[in-house]
Amino acid sequence: MKKIIVTIFITFLIIENVNADLVYGVKYNDAIAKNEIYSINLSSGESTLKQQFAFPSGFWTPGSSFMDSYNGKYYLKDSGNVFIVYDTIADTLSTTSTFDTNFQAIYQTPWAGKNLISKTTNSEGIEEVHIGENSLVTYELGGRQQLYATNELGNQIDFNIKSGTNLLIDGEDVMEKIDSSVALGAAFASLPTGAEGAGYTCGLGTGFHDSASAISGGCGFDFANYAFVETMPTMFQKASFNVGVASVVHGEGDDATLKAGITFKFGAPKPVREAKDDNLLLENKIDTVMAKNETIQAENDLLKAQIAEINTQLKALNMLAMN
Repeated sequence: MKKIIVTIFITFLIIENVNADLVYGVKYNDAIAKNEIYSINLSSGESTLKQQFAFPSGFWTPGSSFMDSYNGKYYLKDSGNVFIVYDTIADTLSTTSTFDTNFQAIYQTPWAGKNLISKTTNSEGIEEVHIGENSLVTYELGGRQQLYATNELGNQIDFNIKSGTNLLIDGEDVMEKIDSSVALGAAFASLPTGAEGAGYTCGLGTGFHDSASAISGGCGFDFANYAFVETMPTMFQKASFNVGVASVVHGEGDDATLKAGITFKFGAPKPVREAKDDNLLLENKIDTVMAKNETIQAENDLLKAQIAEINTQLKALNMLAMN
């Protein structure tokens, strides 16, 4: 009887990560008196042994066997009251509990769940693919793949990458990249932007953010220290020029980052303005005193002239008196 039931039981199983040309078959091996399950590649014709087993009753009924395509399992009906279950994903065998054998037929439970993957057309006439009950939605627009999430009402909601799962772009961690960028900014901010009264000023800096760190170095120059500034517009005569370089020590990205900038100075600090006002007041007072001095000098000159005239007249009178 076992030799009579040398049956090839082949069905197609379409599940994730399984080639459409791959099918499974069951046959009886006389040499070891066991049934065998093979995977069969329809493109190459190659068969691969997966499992060897014996039905508890010694026989089976292929017509009552079926495939669970949702879970990737084959239910091979023993002639008694059990099923031999082959899991194609785990490549394992198991046996069900016994059950009533008076059923005329046994069927796989039909799919009665919700449609987790669907394609719809939105209000703009664009076809969208929805994944999940509260959907992750994606569609192509203008050569770019759009992606967003919706709630059960169809309203767009925030898309959150849960803690413990990193969002990567081209293999780089986005959050670590942000941390590294902030650390670079902090390192650059610690560098000098001007000479502060010297020919030039140089410095080193560092920056930290979360787990990222960066170092920097740079110099600042005042245009006023160089002769060529006299040929430049007035606004550059009090300007400063700075350059710097920074690199991430710990975090995403290790390429050097460069920066350069010009700082313009407008107006004067308050102490300088007050000094200028005091100087102007002093200059006005000096001008007033000098004007008064000039008046007094003129009056002195007039008096000297009058005295000289009187002296001349006195000399004339003395001469007349002596004669």
